This record gives sequence, structure tokens and C-alpha cells, in this order.
Amino acid sequence: MTALVSMKCVLMLVSLASSSPLEESPALTVVKLERTSVILPQTAERAGKHKNFYSAKLSVGTPRQDFNVFFDLEGGTMVLPSQGCTDPACLERQRYNKWSSETAEDIQADGRLVEPKARKTLLRRRDRGTLDLDSIDVGPGKVAGNFVRDEVCVAGKRCFPLAFLAADKMSDMPFLTEPYDGAVGLGLRGMSVSLEFNFLAAFVNGHYAGAMTRNSFGLHIGNEEDGGEITLGGYDVNRLTHPLKWASVVDPQEGRWQIMVSSIRIGNTTLDACRHQKCRAALDYSSSLLGVPTSLVEGVQNSLASLAAPHGFGDGCQMLAMPEISLQLTNDFTITLPPEDYLSDFGTRKSLISKPSCEPLVSHHHAEENLGRDVFILGESVMRRYYTFFDANALQVGFSLAGSQSKPQPLVAGGEEGQKKEASTTETQTIFLVQVSVIKTKMMTPLDF
Repeated sequence: MTALVSMKCVLMLVSLASSSPLEESPALTVVKLERTSVILPQTAERAGKHKNFYSAKLSVGTPRQDFNVFFDLEGGTMVLPSQGCTDPACLERQRYNKWSSETAEDIQADGRLVEPKARKTLLRRRDRGTLDLDSIDVGPGKVAGNFVRDEVCVAGKRCFPLAFLAADKMSDMPFLTEPYDGAVGLGLRGMSVSLEFNFLAAFVNGHYAGAMTRNSFGLHIGNEEDGGEITLGGYDVNRLTHPLKWASVVDPQEGRWQIMVSSIRIGNTTLDACRHQKCRAALDYSSSLLGVPTSLVEGVQNSLASLAAPHGFGDGCQMLAMPEISLQLTNDFTITLPPEDYLSDFGTRKSLISKPSCEPLVSHHHAEENLGRDVFILGESVMRRYYTFFDANALQVGFSLAGSQSKPQPLVAGGEEGQKKEASTTETQTIFLVQVSVIKTKMMTPLDF
């Protein structure tokens, strides 16, 4: 009988004291991100635009099967294409083969074996799930498949059992455009079916059961030479330009890393938007730009156009002609975005009877059904400017303008308590945290391909 399942995720945080540098700590795992740049096809939402995709190495099964996966801030379950999938999007990827893995188990959504006392089965009557996805840059898509549990290894050394979705159906979009095999979510509790499906919880329980109490991770988005990294267990102090500024996660039951926005300022002008309504900002580096909800995009664009300098350069606008956008958070911390962080295109200079003016465009999204109204999306261009630290126990996100790093440095624990410890930390003392990851999550419904 097919089961209705809601895919969600759970995070726990961990703290630990150590005097070892970054790569020497047994409590820390650094996952290196590789960046691949493509020009989006004409079928994509942002057709013809450049887009960066980030992936990392991960292996599954015994013996190990290697995959490139995307670590998604808005997900709650790992998804891999299965060997039995013959859709074009699956055939373009490395596919997971449960039959070749000695540690694979066919399971129901609640973690029970599909067939008692049998690790694997050919039975078709079992729980199935579908996962609806919506890429702001590429477009919507869907995967469907069965549930499997197997051993997952990160960074070639951290191995633990994890339940995930082995997809036997994959839509062409957005998957034919994405240059990786599968995805792993880093969302909060509301994103996972259960703890067994939660990557971070499984990672922690597989190594540190009873030894740690907190979950956290740091995220660095790099440049062309440095794709970036995810630090499972803490954050790298040397990547910060100032102590972390904290924003509380709002509506954490939804499972997303989202924070409250109390006001929007363009240049020195505060807009009416968000003064009388609950605005939020979701962190999602899979989106390229600052995303503005449809309900607010017209007002923001009109304000940008009216406040921009009256003359551009040639037939378009120059960066210096554009005002900054500032998002005021509820804790008096402000995220400031220069023009290169919010422009999807430069507007043209129109020579009418009046003076020519620049007409900047912001990236707008239509994800209200999934995100809710009045939700901004802090995309890749924003998150590259800020190093971010995600504290799942305290339900906070820490921000610091990103700095460069020339050599490995110790990590520091997150949260307000960890921040105080950071101020007194010396080169011989470090405080660590352990992170969790999960994947993009939508409601799982019966298979309807």
C-alpha cells in the first residue's frame, strides 16, 4: 500500500573542546565544494544566464559507490537516482545500485524492513514517495522512488547508516541541467521523514552518540579558484572579518533556515514594504541572486529605478549608479547588498522627453506556494559576501562578512555562548561543533507520474 510521506529533516548540535587545528580534529569534517558554471538552457526560468552549481564527493554502500552531491539548505532527505531508473535525467548520472551493496536494506517510510528478515526484496507493494522540487533559476521538477537504508561515507572516512530516497523516476527539468548525481539536505527538523532520514543526525549518531549535544555547520562560498566548503562541526574563525552577528530562525517547524526582516532600505530610503507585514528571508545558495517575492517586486524595482543615478553608461547602467539594498533584521543587524548582489540584468537607458534613467531589475520568484508570501531569498551572490554559521540547537544563523583564509585555523563553537568563548580563545584552545545536513524538501505524495 502506498504511503503518504512528508519529507523533512532534523538537526542537533554538538560542542567539543580541542586544541588541534582544523584538519587534525577528529570531531570535525570539512567537505570541499567544487563549482561548475553553465549557461542555462532556453527551457530554464533564467534562460541564457550563467549559473554556478556546487557539489561534493560522497560514497554509499559496501563496496563504496561514489557520487557527486549537492548539499541543500532547504532539503531534508538524501536523494540518489537508482539503477532501475531509465529516465534521461537518471541516465546522465551515476546511479545507485542496491543489489551490489552488502549493507543495503529495503525499508518502509518508518524504517522497518519491507520484508521481515530480508534485507532486500523484489516486492513492489511498499511505501513510495515523491519529492516536488522548485529551482528558482532552472524551474520545477519531481523525483519518485523507494526508501533504502545503506552506509554513507563523507570525506572518505566518516561512515554511518542513513535512510534515503532511491529515485526510479526523474523529470527532465531541472535535473538534466544540474551537473551532479544527487542531493543531500541541510534543513531543520520539519524537512525530514524521521531521524533516520536526517543526514546530520545520522552523521552525529554514527560517531558521537552520547558524546555531543549540539548540531551546527559553517558555510563558505568561494570564488573561481575556491569553490567553497561546508564545515561539519563548527566554523573557521579565520574566514570571519568580525564576530558573528546572530539572527533567530523564524517558523522553524517549516524546516527552513529563514530569518525575520523588519525593514528594507534602498540607499537612505526606507520602503513601506515589511513595515506592516511579516517579511522573512530564506537562505538558499542554490539560487543565484537576491530573490524578491512577487508581491513586493514591483515596489522594490520602482524604488531602485527612482533612486538610481539619472545617467548610466552607454546603453546601460553602471554599478556606481545603483544604490545599495539593506535588509534590516530584527536583532539590529543589517545585511547590505551592493548592486552586483541583486542585479539580474542592467536596465537600459531610455531617451524619452525626460532625462534618461537606469531601470535596474531584481530577480523575482514565484515560490509563494512553497515559501509563503513576503519571503526574500538570499542566494549565492549574497551568501558569498557573508560567511554563515547555522546553529540548529539555538535556532540561530550567524553572519560575518567573509574573509580570506591562507592556512587552516582552529574552529569555534556557535551560539551566543560560543561567541563569548571565541573572544577569549587562544591559538592553543578551540571549541568545536558538529553539523548535520539534509536536502530540499517538499511534501511527499503518492506516485503520480
